[in-house]
This record gives sequence, C-alpha cells and structure tokens, in this order.
Amino acid sequence: MILIIYTTLYREGGDKFARAAQTLAAEKGRDNPGVPVSAVAVESKADVAELFHRAAAGERVRELHFIGHSGMYGPMFRTRAVPEQFSPHEWRTLPNPFAPHASAYFHACRTARWFAPFFARTFGVPAHGYHWYTSVSLRPDRFRWERLSRDRDAPLYVLGCPGRKSHGLLGSVRKYSRGVAETMKRFDPEPPDGDPTYDSVAPLYDAVFGDITVREDEWRWLQSRMPAEPARVLDIGCGNGALLMRMAPGIAHGTGVDTSAGMIDHARKRAADVPTLDFVQVHGPALPFADASFDVVVSLLSFRYLDWDPVMNEIRRVLRPGGRVLIVDMVTAPVRWREMPHLLASKASGFRSRLRRPEFARSLRRMVTDPRWQTMLRYNPIRAEHEMRWYLESRFPRGSIQTINVGWNARVLAFDSGPVQPGAVPPQSYP
Repeated sequence: MILIIYTTLYREGGDKFARAAQTLAAEKGRDNPGVPVSAVAVESKADVAELFHRAAAGERVRELHFIGHSGMYGPMFRTRAVPEQFSPHEWRTLPNPFAPHASAYFHACRTARWFAPFFARTFGVPAHGYHWYTSVSLRPDRFRWERLSRDRDAPLYVLGCPGRKSHGLLGSVRKYSRGVAETMKRFDPEPPDGDPTYDSVAPLYDAVFGDITVREDEWRWLQSRMPAEPARVLDIGCGNGALLMRMAPGIAHGTGVDTSAGMIDHARKRAADVPTLDFVQVHGPALPFADASFDVVVSLLSFRYLDWDPVMNEIRRVLRPGGRVLIVDMVTAPVRWREMPHLLASKASGFRSRLRRPEFARSLRRMVTDPRWQTMLRYNPIRAEHEMRWYLESRFPRGSIQTINVGWNARVLAFDSGPVQPGAVPPQSYP
C-alpha cells in the first residue's frame, strides 16, 4: 500500500495540502498499477497512531508520504491553539507499519534537519525530507504561485525552497523570482555518527557551568519566581546539578533527574556534602516519584530535549495541586526590529559577564568548539520560538511567557505556569 497522509487544520495550508495529496495520489496510482494508494487526512496523533496500528496488523505500507507542517522534531497535528507532535519516545512506541524495502517521505518544512534521520533510525526505512521551508506550487520543479491559477482543481505540489522565514527578504525575492525546488534529501537507517548524548561532553559542561549564576538573567528570573517558603523542588534535565546546588540553602529538598549518566555523576560529586539534594538518572519520560511529591518543577535550558507530552503528563502527576512549573530555555527566532534595544542590552550584559568571569568565557569557548559538542547539538536541535510558545500556552492557558534575553537568531524564554490545579489542562488525543 502507498499511504499518503495530510493535515488540514494546523496553521495555513489546509485545502492546499488536500489538493497536493490528491495530486500525489494520482501520480502514484499511474506509476504503480495494481498497488492500492490511499490519501487520508490526519488531524491528530491519535489518527496517525490508528493508521500505524492498522497497517502493522494488515496490509503493510511500502511508501509513506506526509504532507503538512513540521516543527524541528517532526510533523504537527491538530491546531495552532492545541498543537500536537509525537515526541521521540512516542514515535518509538508505535508499531512498525512498513513492508520490506519500504520508504518514507516528509513533504514538510525542515524535516531533513533532524526528523527524517531520526525516523529512518527508528523504523528501519530510508526517510526523505526537505532542509528548507516548503511551499505549495503549481509546478513540481520550481515555485509557481498557486494564486496565479483560477482553476481550483489544478494540481498542486509541495516543494522545498528558501523562503521568507529562512532567508529573510532576499529569500523571498529568490523564491518568487526563480524558486528552483530543493531535491529531497535521503537518510538511510544508520546509527548515530558519534555520541548524541551529553555523556561525552559532561566534563566540558561541568567546567563551564560549575556556578549557574554565570547565567545571570536566567538565575535572577528563577529566583524571583520561587515560593517564599522552603519548597520541594524537582529539576528536570538537571545536568551537573549546579542549579540545585545554588538553590539548596533556600529550599526544603531538591531532586535532579537527567538521562545522562555522565552528568548525574558530576551532580552527585558536587552535592556529596549536601543531604537535602539527590540526583537520579532516568531512561525515558517516566518520573520515578510518587504523586504530588514536589511543590515546584524547574527546567533550565533543557526543556527543548524532553519528550514534551509524556513528560508533561508526569510533571502534572508529581506536582502537588497548586504547584508551579518554571521553564527557562533557548529557542530560535531572528531578532525583530522592535527588539533591537533588547538585543543591545543582552549583548552588553553578556560582554560584561565575560569580562567579570574570564575563566567562564575560556571554558565556554572550549566547549562550543569541541567536535563532541557539535555532534551532540546535531542530534539535539533547538526548537523554534513559536513551537515552544504555542505548546506551553496550550497546555497551561493561565501561564505566562517572558523573553529574558535576545540574540541575532536565538533568544531565551522564561515560562511560569502559575498555580497548576488538577484538570486545568486541555485533554490531548494521544496517548
């Protein structure tokens, strides 16, 4: 079976993605006589999971095509108000729907940067994607604006090409004047090339962030949100434990969790003489703690790596009623004109910090130029600003997000859920 799935509700594109799916289905039908071709709208993770289960139990898929929008970590479903995206853990728990010698194609923005290689490794099939942003087009080989046709049934194609969101104004000029389609990139199911975890870079990281207050703005924001009474704190993605070490004098108890054994080793050594702190290595989104065990859950510069929905379900379980979730993390987004004063202030703050802490600056340079750090980043990319904003705003409608510093192409967001009450979060379709 050739299975073509597409979305119509998430962001713009709706009916155009349906037309592109029908165009692709017609082409596949002509090129593969006798092979069933199915084009199906999928609007949620639950829809996709049902198709995977059905195919795994029946007629296997020899080609899978997805047409729609994608975040850095893969296809997006449902709506902008309540976005859904399979986490890496959730993809790994789905049954394998593929026939021998099958392949997968993701006709969506940026799928070649992280998702297609991950999908190839996870399901053992070659996977294809685009590095650049995608557009719908009247031609398959170059961009031709679909608004130029009055025929509402004209064939439409999804193609990758540099555009406004990736290359600014010049990108738009190239797209609308020339717009040659990007060739889909293929990724075979191969193991990671190097260590994708923090284990091999743990000593470098520990040398840089021995004192977490080098992240002055982030530390100041977290301090300002902590409750006045000593709290039970869970630090998710605790790294070398520097954040909890700094918090320790003012909290009742602190527990740090991380998937990296190397990081946990450093954290335990740092806290060997602090009886109110403990650190636990975890191997997935499950948190090995009883319900309502914590007053505050924090995550500093690690939320981007987490299995968002599965771990958020766990966070809500271990957080006491009325507890808070505090998240500080970096996201990608180009600076906006109105943010230039904030950019200059952030640059000045960073410059002053490096002057005051020359050893921090040297250690940071050593870490970011180390090939092992570059490998780790390749397998753990940063999310886009809108992905994190829309996710947190949808899961915690009463929360607030603040931009605490701005760079040319990235920024740091700080999120405060406010008091979280049971049942206050909109239900998800999956799991």
